[in-house]
Amino acid sequence: MTTQSQERTVSDAAAAPTVVRRQFALGWIGYGFYILRRWPIIPALIILTLLVCAVFAYQIAPHDPYVNNLQDRNTAPLATGPSGQFYLLGSDFIGRDLLSRIIHGARISAMVVVVSITVGVTVGTTCGLLAGYFGRHIDEIIMRIVDVWAALPFIMLALIVVSIFGQDLRILIGLLALISWPGAVRLVRAQTLSLRESDYVQFARVAGASSTRILLRHILPGVINIVVVSATLGVGGIILTEATLSYLAVGIPPPTPAWGAMVANGREYIGDAWWLSAIPGMAIFLVVMAGNFLGDWMRDRWDPNLRQLD
Repeated sequence: MTTQSQERTVSDAAAAPTVVRRQFALGWIGYGFYILRRWPIIPALIILTLLVCAVFAYQIAPHDPYVNNLQDRNTAPLATGPSGQFYLLGSDFIGRDLLSRIIHGARISAMVVVVSITVGVTVGTTCGLLAGYFGRHIDEIIMRIVDVWAALPFIMLALIVVSIFGQDLRILIGLLALISWPGAVRLVRAQTLSLRESDYVQFARVAGASSTRILLRHILPGVINIVVVSATLGVGGIILTEATLSYLAVGIPPPTPAWGAMVANGREYIGDAWWLSAIPGMAIFLVVMAGNFLGDWMRDRWDPNLRQLD
């Protein structure tokens, strides 16, 4: 009996380190899931990768995105073409490196998003502040313009504009800015209607502060959080719209690399070279998903009502 107890004690002592290591590993795994749930690490890394590719595209890209080699056309990913060049993500239908074109396409997408979102959110915030603060005729005029603009079919409007003025990057940025301002107007107007009745705004009005000072010093800081969240949530929509326009050949003019145009150009070879459309499409999916997740996280963190439920 004593021998059995000693053997059991020895076996338990030998198994103890294994149990401790297992609990330690499970604890770290649980902590990792908690961090991933608490902070948008993966979406932030995707957006950061997009920005790094946009800034350092010429240094990162392994090949010139505009130079073609017909010998290597439709080379598969992780393969070497007949000319001896290695292609990590394959080559397209005229022998251009797909990875280099995706990296330079990130540069175009980042520029389009930054400029169009900045212009659209600036115009939308200004109109929302004016409509919410002054009300009456100004509010009526601005909101009716927003309603009319929201009812217009944007794709058809873009087709008409491009057919008249031709494909140009500046025209595309202007079109995307036009679709990003109505949403900001509604959000900022609703928040301004609430803030203009607050005590500190009333005190500033009684103290003789001008309307411009009240809007810039007292109301704008109260709506800036919702403006940033709206802009972040709009990143995915802008990239998706730009890809749709490029897919319809009314976006960025060739041979400039654009993810939507790359998807459209590869659809004719989808049976023999699936990567021509699948890889740019995956890039679009990842960036749009990351933008939406990051925007949701910022909304949850900055909205006091949602913070109370956390």
